Amino acid sequence: SCTMCVHRVDANQQPACVEACNDTGGGAMLFGDRNDPDSEISKRVATYASQQIRADLGTDPGVRYRGL
Repeated sequence: SCTMCVHRVDANQQPACVEACNDTGGGAMLFGDRNDPDSEISKRVATYASQQIRADLGTDPGVRYRGL
């Protein structure tokens, strides 16, 4: 299962999936600290509408999707 590449994040790197997607997908994925108001992810979540998948389950997933 996914560990969000904690070993990479601890080394101040992006998770491997984000790095790979951004190399080939034109920046389609963003990873960061939503609790930091100065982070890029916080700014984008505040600017663009996004959705959580199965938010009705009450698990508050951290993954957000734009354009669904």
